[in-house]
Amino acid sequence: MIKKNYGLLFILLASLLLSMMYIPRFNTLTADKEIYRYIGRVLLRGGVPYRDVFDHKPPLIFFLNYTALLLGGDWGQWLIDTGLALLATALFFRLCKQRQLPYPWLLPLLFNLMIRDPLMCLGMGMTREYTTMLLLIFFCTLMGRHRYRHYFLGLISGLIFFMQQDQVLALLPFFLYAFLPGEDRSPAFQRFFRMAAGFLSVALPLTLYFTRAHALHDFWNDAFVFNFRWYTTTLKESGWDHWRKIKSTLDKGNYELPSMIALVLGLSALLFRHGNKKLLLLSLAAVLLSIITEFMGGRDLVPNTLGMTFTHYFLPLSASLPILLFSVFAFTEEPVFQDPKIVGVYGVLLCASLLYTAAQHGANLTPVEADPTVRSPELNYLRQHRPKDYEMFEFGNNDFIYAYNEFGIIGPGKWVYQHFWVLYADWDKDHAMLRSIEEDLLRHRTKYIVDFAFDPGSFRDKTAFTLWQSFLRQYYEPVAVAGASHSQMWQRKGLPEQH
Repeated sequence: MIKKNYGLLFILLASLLLSMMYIPRFNTLTADKEIYRYIGRVLLRGGVPYRDVFDHKPPLIFFLNYTALLLGGDWGQWLIDTGLALLATALFFRLCKQRQLPYPWLLPLLFNLMIRDPLMCLGMGMTREYTTMLLLIFFCTLMGRHRYRHYFLGLISGLIFFMQQDQVLALLPFFLYAFLPGEDRSPAFQRFFRMAAGFLSVALPLTLYFTRAHALHDFWNDAFVFNFRWYTTTLKESGWDHWRKIKSTLDKGNYELPSMIALVLGLSALLFRHGNKKLLLLSLAAVLLSIITEFMGGRDLVPNTLGMTFTHYFLPLSASLPILLFSVFAFTEEPVFQDPKIVGVYGVLLCASLLYTAAQHGANLTPVEADPTVRSPELNYLRQHRPKDYEMFEFGNNDFIYAYNEFGIIGPGKWVYQHFWVLYADWDKDHAMLRSIEEDLLRHRTKYIVDFAFDPGSFRDKTAFTLWQSFLRQYYEPVAVAGASHSQMWQRKGLPEQH
């Protein structure tokens, strides 16, 4: 093998090794990923997102999980995820090599260590993981000289927008860079139309799909209107509250040191001789915009939401910080930033703690079957009385959506998860959604309900709690489940007694 390929081989193997720590058996169980897999199965059965099952994410994550099911389920998703990480890694390495960075594998390594950080990423399969990898691919495309690069910039923007809308904001500084004078000789209108064509290559097929399925209105309301009306208003915090939470999350997730080093180097480079301060300023802006979700409502450990965690909202830093560091080192005119020894010292500071975290994670992998949800008495009971389509419904615990995926079944209604009754005091004020859930359960003669909303705190609207409990007692009866201190399993009245 030619010596110059050793660095590429090293970083690709490192990326693959880090991905191997999240093979399906060791991939963290999270509610979001179970929902995505479930909606992928709805698609496989001929259903339509938003029309037949509610979620407020853009649709590409569902089509990705649908494709994963066609490729073999969880292993199909792992192959897609790993392949995208390897592509982003290879493109970033090539860019660092072209700009003659002392260690062209260093920043791609930082990217991989951050995006696979077990303290932040919640395993493979989150929307912000995919948009983060696409952000890095977008930057590599921007810095290249491919004839059709503006079309691909628009295409990648469309993929990001329809995967996680808010993450398109991190692209805005680089969009501006693409139109700055001197960065490209082609006419600005030509660049714009090529980008628009790329974006429409994603937007038009999706629009046509939902139009043909008579679900365009549902798509608009659930994936866009809902997020502006509800999901960006969960928390009302001061600016200082946001900054305190940012610092705490960066510290707990092992992102604090890379963030401090990158920002200090980026700001310092503005004061030194530098060949591309426009890109430097825009890269600094992209770092802030990559975590803009925190300032658009943010998330926290809201009481009675079963310990929901949102560290993955900071995952885009795993692309924006290496991009900022690239902007510092690739165009610096200061000898101190060009010295391989100095760059090596920064590399150790950036990666050492993350390497230790990765090593600890690799030495202590936790199988999915050890998860409390997978081991729960209720799920063990259902395994003994395996439900079919529409025969099981979980209420109040998003993690338990795992049960639908384990059994390969479809639930009895559109509202597959229900934590909005906990988050919003004004949610479903007329109880129309709650009554529609009850109607679906009766219409499908659903056998089992696993009810985690047995505490009044499960609803901010106490009237809704009373209505739900009244419905359960009228049509269902509790089932004694071995190993459960409190019965959360309900069986439709009139069924033969199960053993």
